[in-house]
Amino acid sequence: MPRLHRLLVLLVALAVGVLSGVWVVQVTGVPALGGTGIGWGFLAGMLLDFVLVADFHHRPKPARVRHQ
Repeated sequence: MPRLHRLLVLLVALAVGVLSGVWVVQVTGVPALGGTGIGWGFLAGMLLDFVLVADFHHRPKPARVRHQ
């Protein structure tokens, strides 16, 4: 994935995570949990970033041949 697209995916996933944390705080009606909601949303966004951007395919590296 190109670097710009990877950066955009990261930013959008983090924003969605943080905004979902804020939304949960608004739905529950407990304003004291605002920081907690944002923190959990940030954590969820980071985990989503890892899943979306990480390359889980193992690519064997070619062996290096040295001639003496």
